[in-house]
Amino acid sequence: MADEFRPVYKADRLVYGDPKSRIAIASLWTKNTELAKRIDRKHYAVIGQLFSAERGLDILVRNLLANPQITNLVITGVDFSKSGAVLKDFFEKGVEPGKTEITNKDCWRVKSDYPGYIGLDIPKEALDELREAVDCVWIRDMNEFHPDRLAVPEKKRQRRDYPKKEEEGRVKYVGEEAAYIVRGRTVVEAWLKALDTILKFGKVDATHYEDDQKEVLNLMSVISAENPDSFYIPGWMPFEKSHYMGYIVRITTDMKFPDSSYTYGNRMRSWFGIDQIREAVAKLARQPISRAVVINLWDSTKDLTIGGSPCINHVWLRVRNERLCMTVTIRSNDMFEAYPDNAFGLRSLQEVIRKELVAALKGKGVNADIRLGELVINSQSAHVYKDCWDRAQALVDKYLEQHKPQPYEWDPRGSFVIHTDMEKGELVLDHISPSNEPIGEYRARTPEELRKMLSKEGVISLPAHALDLGFEIMKAYIAMKSGLEYNQDNPLQVEGLADKNKEVG
Repeated sequence: MADEFRPVYKADRLVYGDPKSRIAIASLWTKNTELAKRIDRKHYAVIGQLFSAERGLDILVRNLLANPQITNLVITGVDFSKSGAVLKDFFEKGVEPGKTEITNKDCWRVKSDYPGYIGLDIPKEALDELREAVDCVWIRDMNEFHPDRLAVPEKKRQRRDYPKKEEEGRVKYVGEEAAYIVRGRTVVEAWLKALDTILKFGKVDATHYEDDQKEVLNLMSVISAENPDSFYIPGWMPFEKSHYMGYIVRITTDMKFPDSSYTYGNRMRSWFGIDQIREAVAKLARQPISRAVVINLWDSTKDLTIGGSPCINHVWLRVRNERLCMTVTIRSNDMFEAYPDNAFGLRSLQEVIRKELVAALKGKGVNADIRLGELVINSQSAHVYKDCWDRAQALVDKYLEQHKPQPYEWDPRGSFVIHTDMEKGELVLDHISPSNEPIGEYRARTPEELRKMLSKEGVISLPAHALDLGFEIMKAYIAMKSGLEYNQDNPLQVEGLADKNKEVG
């Protein structure tokens, strides 16, 4: 038993072969289950994926340290996030003291052009021993994988166990059981707000990946002004801009990986024997007011019984006021790492459909100025895995405030101009639309009456707007009752008010 592979972490995410084999395989972004179909299980002990060297390298190293019978590590698969490059650099170049880029925590940092972290609780001599006792090779084409040709290092090593320490949690919040909404002009703004919502109000729950998660049910994000021709992708995002741009083709084209059963684009373009995107455009060209333009990615004949079912399930298109709006349902959404991929890809798909629709209408002799409308994403299970909580919180703390419109967000249900009618003794609220058109008027003698009116009408959608409005209404009421001049968004001039009240009293 001592010579058999026994994982310490992420056991449910691994594919197992011969437990006595000396070979471990890191398949990066390529599905380990698909790769395992092509390799005789007697030729490996375990196959695991490595999506991120920031998150996953530490776990991979701890599993290797606890299994000294592993003498060979094979890297293969699609390297979207450069996790494979970092893993190779770890074995070839080693580590040095450093800090994580987002949370600024002390760590062992791989000597690499790309970030990769290992906990400082693992001594450097243990890491060096591992590097000397494991031969790491990169085999890009597994048809060239010949186990008997892999060199066995002379260096031997002992089993070393380094349990990860649990970290203390932050302030706790309580909230709705389901259904939250965030809005942003850009993907990044909506993403930061979504992370903030999940970190505060998400319920901690177990997953079938061993990691705990914080999860919000049905988190709707609305992206209103992201330009698909010039995406806003700051350098502090989890991945480089090239990663996000490279991901887009997986949604917009009929792309299929050799080691993957499908991509989202493949599901939409050919999986069901029909190009749903082309047919959706044709239907919108025939019936621009149609509410029945749906693209489906869920295959009921397979996805209820097999693993690896698609997370993006449903795309609904609607043209209104010459704007193409798109609503997407994602059943399970890793909001820290996967959501930006999804959102950039879906915004690009929305633009592809818009352009094809304009061309189709032009072919019918209709010169329609169809513009991009809002992209709405309903993430049914919007979650952040435990090993990302700190990184997500650090990003929210550092960047959320600067990505919000200042001082408050504009309420899509309008704003209010407040004044007083001294003759009637009434507070007056003029309701103004976001396009600066008058909508209506509210009058009341007390703030309590106004609160009842506004609550009943539901004309305020944002907490910050409600708080600001309540503050201004109370100022206006005090001014009216005290004979002071009220100017909205300016301090009340109350000098001498106490003496005046004393004289009146």
